[in-house]
Amino acid sequence: MSEISIVTAFFDIGRKNWKGFERDNSTYANYFKFWARVKNHLIVYTEPKMAEQVKKIRADYGLLDKTTVIVIEDVRKLDEPIYNLICDVLSNKLTVKFRRHPWMPECCNPLYNYIMYMKTYFLNDAINNGLTKNNMVAWVDFGFNHGGATYPNSEEFSTILTDNNLNNKIHLFSVDKLDDTPIFEIVRNMHTYIAGAVMIAPSNMWKNLADLYKQATISLAQCGFSDDDQTLAVMAYRAKPTLFEIHPMEDMFSSFDIFNLNLTKRPIKQYKKTRKKAQRLLYKEKRYSAGLKLFFKYLWLKVQKK
Repeated sequence: MSEISIVTAFFDIGRKNWKGFERDNSTYANYFKFWARVKNHLIVYTEPKMAEQVKKIRADYGLLDKTTVIVIEDVRKLDEPIYNLICDVLSNKLTVKFRRHPWMPECCNPLYNYIMYMKTYFLNDAINNGLTKNNMVAWVDFGFNHGGATYPNSEEFSTILTDNNLNNKIHLFSVDKLDDTPIFEIVRNMHTYIAGAVMIAPSNMWKNLADLYKQATISLAQCGFSDDDQTLAVMAYRAKPTLFEIHPMEDMFSSFDIFNLNLTKRPIKQYKKTRKKAQRLLYKEKRYSAGLKLFFKYLWLKVQKK
């Protein structure tokens, strides 16, 4: 087993003003601070106003010498044709109305979808510029674990993540079993299969994933759609499944289980399990009566929790 390099990024996309999704820069800084104790070499792509804060967080843990911060003045310029393409697609009202929840950012916010697409761009840039120190490289979302949503003990992140003898494939993490639902239906119903918070692959595989993400983005746009990296990941897997290994997990953030660190985990709440079963019955199995019964049970359990 050997140490892995980690790449992440943060750019202010105005989320503090999104009704129902309000998270300002300080919220994301705290999310990052929660897991930033990891002792691996960490490459962070960010904007000027966040760069010094990232350095201070790592310095407070004595890890500034294992931190590389890349300052980007205007992230939209890095792949401007793709950014403009996404903007053009989401300017169509029919595209937005097609989605089950058209107010959500992946349905109507081009900068959000663009930043999600750019994850593999940043990884390739870090590798191509010799910033990564190890053969195995991981992407970890800046806001990973949302400050303890899955792993509640911050001090337990003070460790070195290793490749755990992972094979030479692209390792993705799923919250639902992949199936043959048409992409247009996945876009419409917004069902999540692959969570993009963590991805792991050898250095020589990241270009493959970046190319597949770009092709998926263009293909979606040609059909009048745009979506975030969760759908791009499904499309990439379907295009070349032999490149991937998919790891099932029980919630959106439990991908760190792959490192065998024995991190303390919050128990999965019963109401969350009920919600997932209801979604599966409603969206995939089309068993609407049973699905609605479970959905109302989920609402009841959630009220009891509060």
